[in-house]
Amino acid sequence: MSAIRLLATSFVLLLVVACSGTDPADPDVRFSLEMIPHHRQTLQLAEMAKGRAYSDWVKAASAEIRAQGPADLQMMANWLSTWEVAEPPGGARPIGPGNVTDAEFAKLQGLTGQAFDSAWYGLMSRHLEAGMTIGRIVLAVGDHSPTADLARRLVNDQEEMLAEIGRQLA
Repeated sequence: MSAIRLLATSFVLLLVVACSGTDPADPDVRFSLEMIPHHRQTLQLAEMAKGRAYSDWVKAASAEIRAQGPADLQMMANWLSTWEVAEPPGGARPIGPGNVTDAEFAKLQGLTGQAFDSAWYGLMSRHLEAGMTIGRIVLAVGDHSPTADLARRLVNDQEEMLAEIGRQLA
């Protein structure tokens, strides 16, 4: 099922860009098209921590993600609008390795306390790695300075979060 969803999401993103007249290969456009579903999934992971997390760090990190995420999503949606590219639909799943599957979300939803934290650390770590890959690509080949600024901040923030997850697990 996840392979079908991946193909469907890729097809929707391709149609969105192809119908806009914007070059789908533009790295700045691709960043926003890929990062919006990725960011939505990050927010979903953070939202799941409410009432389930045990550690104060998971609770605080999730609250910080929930506070910052919507502004980042709005910024990327505004860029897409400026470029006359439709925002990915709300149900679009992130593409590529490292993103959380529906089965993993279902399992996480059934956990609480330390079991939740342990699973959340693993899923969030893998998810952050995927996001850093998206950011590093646009930093290497993009030319829209606001996109580069966001990507740089996200990569830095995610590197810091990964390091802290490592400390939490030590």
